[in-house]
This record gives sequence, C-alpha cells and structure tokens, in this order.
Amino acid sequence: MKQRILFVCSIILFLIAGVWHTVLAVNPESNTQSVENAKVKIEYALPYPGVLPDHPLYMLKRLRDYILEQIIVEPVRKGEFYVLQGDKRLEMSVLLLASGKRVLAETTTSKAEKYMEKAVDTFLAYQKTGASVPTYVADHIRLSLLKHEEVIGGMLSSANEEQKNGLTESLGRVQQLQERAKELK
Repeated sequence: MKQRILFVCSIILFLIAGVWHTVLAVNPESNTQSVENAKVKIEYALPYPGVLPDHPLYMLKRLRDYILEQIIVEPVRKGEFYVLQGDKRLEMSVLLLASGKRVLAETTTSKAEKYMEKAVDTFLAYQKTGASVPTYVADHIRLSLLKHEEVIGGMLSSANEEQKNGLTESLGRVQQLQERAKELK
C-alpha cells in the first residue's frame, strides 16, 4: 500500500516539476524585427511544445497544464503562463501541419489563440485594478502576437480550402488581440 502511494506521489511530482522555473519564449538579444527580402520577419522563438495532441500521453500533459493553471494565482504569472501555452500550441500547430495533420493543426491553432485571449484578458483585468503590467511583459505579449500573426499567415498560404476558414478566423482574433494589447502600459 505504501509503495502505491509513493508511486502515485512521485508521478504527480514528476508532472508538476516544471512549476518551479520560468521559461520565456523571447530571445532577449533580439526583441526587434529584422527586414529580410522586403518581408518583415519577427525575431521571436516559439518554445518546444513537447508531446503533441496526437500522442497517447497528451492527456497527461493537459492534466498537468490544468493543475498548473489552477495553482498560479498571481495575475502577471498567470498571464505569462497563458502566453507560454499559446506559444506552445502554435508551435504544435506548425509541427502538426508539417506532418500532414491539417485538421488537428487548425484546431490547435484555435486553442493557441484562445490562450492568447486569456493572457490579454488577464493583463487588462490586472491593469484595471490600478496595478501596472511590467513593461517586459507587455512587450513580450505584443511580440508574441506579432509572431502568431506571421506564423498563421504562413499557414494560410499552404492550407487547403477546408482549413482556410478556421485559420482566417484565428488570424482575425490575433489582430483583434493586438489592438487590445496596445492598451497595456
């Protein structure tokens, strides 16, 4: 009996081990945009997503992320968590699209933008309490949204007609979020 309890506790600790460090998806040396071949390319590295939605253990990852979301109570940290989740989902979409899973890539892109919407909502609500969102956080979310716009635009060019509607909707959501993110100070 004690061995089973120890085993379950060690699994839970393994799943939430990522709580204790912060991972930012921004390359601090290059927070600027570079112009290449008359096309603006956003210098922002999307984080490695780990397990993809088509993997059998993805449900454990979702459970871990849900637990983390519930544990984080500080608004700025929670907003940063949402940005990270949105960035990971976007990178998942890119990888799924590259492996030919277009429908799953489209739905994952939609989930990415829902996380970004949660992030903007969290930061704006925090700002309405009279507190100010740190400058690096506001810059981070703006840069992330620009990268989302760039990546989804690239996905649109290679999508078939069935996926274009969903991706166009996600791109529209990103553009709306960019306008709302301008309110962050």
